[in-house]
Amino acid sequence: MNKINKDVDYKKMAGSARLVMLGESSHNPAIYKYEAIKALRQLKAAGFTHFAIEMLPRSMQEKVEFYQRTGKGFGEIQKYFDDNWAWGYTVPAAYGELVKSARDIGLKLVALDLTLAEMDSIDSSCPSKLAEEEECFDSHTRRNLVWVENIVKILNQKKKNRVIAFMHRWHALRGTSYQEGLDTLVVTEGISKVRYIDFVGGIACYSKRSCEGFSDEQGSLKNEYFYRENVSLETAIKTYQVHLPEKSLMLERTK
Repeated sequence: MNKINKDVDYKKMAGSARLVMLGESSHNPAIYKYEAIKALRQLKAAGFTHFAIEMLPRSMQEKVEFYQRTGKGFGEIQKYFDDNWAWGYTVPAAYGELVKSARDIGLKLVALDLTLAEMDSIDSSCPSKLAEEEECFDSHTRRNLVWVENIVKILNQKKKNRVIAFMHRWHALRGTSYQEGLDTLVVTEGISKVRYIDFVGGIACYSKRSCEGFSDEQGSLKNEYFYRENVSLETAIKTYQVHLPEKSLMLERTK
């Protein structure tokens, strides 16, 4: 087992990377969003400039930029989370807090995703069987390609630009044999300084009284907060794993 480090240092994990992908191993734990807030603060201090997020579609970019400029209109953003990202109790609110925190510390907000209608249209023309046979790209892969195009464009605009991208793990990395991950796609586009940080552990609450632990660790490690280099995920880029304890939501760590 890789050595664990209880001093969770996102600046150290990022190194000189121009793109750091923060990946949720599941959308269900709200704590991953609050941990991402801590990561954003450290990475902004290290020189990162943009925050790109899977959970908002590109069609909302104008509304996102209006909120960025004025501080107004956040209600429409939160409503999108409420309507489309209710994966668990407090999860939509946690996504909202993540976006607000990114704006508050001065990161430029970028909506990455396709709309649900666009995804449905793609999958209707590329059913899963054809996608598995690599006859066409399903919505998962199309989304990844669009995200990479957007991120690479930002990185190529200015040498000082550095992007933090927040998404599910299986977008950052290859989800299946036929679904290419951003890890290889961005490298193909000439971006070589890339890091991936995987959020694991923690708890997911589906109501005030119904919670489930998400840690794969044994014994006391279930309740420890630490990071380590990740060697279990197949990827050509440098990856780390941040483990959140099951015992609490650790909201105090975002302060």
